[in-house]
Amino acid sequence: MSSEPSPVQSGPRRWSAADLAGPTLIFVGSFLIAVTIALPTLLVGNFREIPLSTDFTTVATAEDATVLDRCSLATPRARTAGADLVRQQRVVAVQPSDSHRVTLQAGTSVQAETLKIDDREVDPEDPRPGSEDESAQPCNEATIDAIKDRVTLDRETAEPQLSSRGASEIQYDSDQAPVLVPDRRGFTYLLPFDTSLSDHEFFDPVTRTTVPLAYDGETEVEGKTVARFRAEVPETDLAREALGRPVGTDVVITRPASWFGIDGPARELTATLRHKGSWDLAVDATTGTIVDATIVVDEFYAFPDGTTGVPADYRLPHLQATFAYDEQTQSEMTRLASDLATPITVWGRVVPIVTGVLGVLALIAGAVLINPAWLPERWRRTATGSAQHDA
Repeated sequence: MSSEPSPVQSGPRRWSAADLAGPTLIFVGSFLIAVTIALPTLLVGNFREIPLSTDFTTVATAEDATVLDRCSLATPRARTAGADLVRQQRVVAVQPSDSHRVTLQAGTSVQAETLKIDDREVDPEDPRPGSEDESAQPCNEATIDAIKDRVTLDRETAEPQLSSRGASEIQYDSDQAPVLVPDRRGFTYLLPFDTSLSDHEFFDPVTRTTVPLAYDGETEVEGKTVARFRAEVPETDLAREALGRPVGTDVVITRPASWFGIDGPARELTATLRHKGSWDLAVDATTGTIVDATIVVDEFYAFPDGTTGVPADYRLPHLQATFAYDEQTQSEMTRLASDLATPITVWGRVVPIVTGVLGVLALIAGAVLINPAWLPERWRRTATGSAQHDA
């Protein structure tokens, strides 16, 4: 009986590291290419929206300004004073805010650091003629003006979004209810990410009007090239009625003609407060951050046209000043713009370049390992020898 060798049982072939290397690199390369495409379109888009953590403060100063001394309301004649002023504004995100909109609350105050009356400097809170009148409101206070503004914005376009319970209200006096602004348009405290270098619209909270915001070339702030925009606010009578409530306080003054310095028979005259001005804004176009500003304010009392015995060009100054961001504010706002731009640069440019290059290299390496015939002859022998050694 002859014996034949039994056939050798062959089991399933195990994949070696060399067999897996090619497909693995193809998978990794495809994943990196997908990441390269997705980062700028998906993740980075979230960085191009007004942050829900928005909170910044700006300080602007004005030297040699002119203000109406409110204490002179209780004296026989109006009195103006020279002043060094500080304009401080804090802008902070509040509710309602969500993934698509953000409500900004801006509190702005103008305060006098010093007053100059009759060629001598006085502290704004020191007693002076007229301040002893207890029947009137306190007049020797440092605060010249204050305003609180709340507006809901689209986080992407930075435009007012007043539908779905959005807010747009301005409070000029803590003793009065805010004034609603249902037709608000234009930018005020910031512009959108990737601001276009073209004309836009600006909303002025004092007059509650929308005016053109004209692109005016480029400038440099703290070593950073930024865009310039300019808005002109035309003369506006602040005593006009709006939604049943006048703008601000002290918008109408009724006093004897002699108090205004008007000669003639004894009579009472009524003047209304007018406002005009301009805004020069330096904007980081990448983030829409206002890094510098020059704000010209010209407020004065004037009489209605046709008032008998009153010069047509009569003007009683209320607040005349040119405010400019101080150096610390310029530095802080420039830093804020850089902080907002950094994630866009890193995740929208640097990381995609790195992942794109690595993805392409991984795809090439994976394709070569799967089909070594693509390699030059010398490299092919080396790769084949390495594969046999691994097996």
